[in-house]
Amino acid sequence: MTASDSEKALLRRQLKSRRDGLDEEYCRRSDAEIRNRLQALPAFRQAGCVFCYVSTGKEPDTRALLAQMLKEGKTVSVPRCREAGIMEAVQIGGLEQLRPGRFGIWEPGEELPSIEPESIELAVIPCLSGWTDGMRLGYGGGYYDRFLPRCGGLRVMLCRERMLWEAIPREPHDCRMDVLVTEQRLIFC
Repeated sequence: MTASDSEKALLRRQLKSRRDGLDEEYCRRSDAEIRNRLQALPAFRQAGCVFCYVSTGKEPDTRALLAQMLKEGKTVSVPRCREAGIMEAVQIGGLEQLRPGRFGIWEPGEELPSIEPESIELAVIPCLSGWTDGMRLGYGGGYYDRFLPRCGGLRVMLCRERMLWEAIPREPHDCRMDVLVTEQRLIFC
């Protein structure tokens, strides 16, 4: 384990504890504001093919967002995890096609086909924490850092203001995001 790996592991533990302590009312309010800011982004409105994580726990909620994109007729894909660190984008036609998968994250079943990452016009990415320079701290599996270099389009991370962290340890393989959306701001990184 490198110094940066151990720094990230310690920071993840601290930030998970902070996230778990967020009150439900704050989370509900920030979910709505984050969703509104994202939906106001011209690149979001224009994107026909969107990749979006399926939220879990106290991550910024994406279920209403996914439902709205499907209603608007966008091509919507979500992650499906494979062996260690490998993820694919799978097109869904409705939230009912999701079921619990690896790590307790809802994902599409095996019967649904994956799509080419290059066809994605906008990718909505989760983070445990992020910063205004586009750095994100994920959950440590490396799934997104392996997937995003093949992904076309704009990379947008959703993060609650209370979860922002300026001093995220950086490694050469870490993928920067293009846009940070919080309940208070929309920042082009």
